Amino acid sequence: GLVRRDAGFSVVEALAAAALAGIAVAGLVAVASLATASLRLARDEGTALALAAERLEALRAGPRADGADAPVGADGTRFARSWRVAGGRGLPARLAVRIAWDAHAVDLATEVFP
Repeated sequence: GLVRRDAGFSVVEALAAAALAGIAVAGLVAVASLATASLRLARDEGTALALAAERLEALRAGPRADGADAPVGADGTRFARSWRVAGGRGLPARLAVRIAWDAHAVDLATEVFP
């Protein structure tokens, strides 16, 4: 005779499908989290570069003196900005700016003639 098989899924098949779906969702969450962190870092690095370039331009125009401040980004990220001036008086002046936040930092430096 004919053996009739039930159409549909067995419990084992349903559990395997649920496990695979769970693994896929966990992978997507991990990738989304990494993408978010990467975008945040890129945004903060862009802000830090803009803050450093702004300070270098101000130092080029003068007055030139060492200093520090703590600007806050549009999203609330707190940056520690410090700058140093070396040389000058007939020699090129070296201008250096450091922007630090969390565990990251950006350093920019240039030389200008008096």
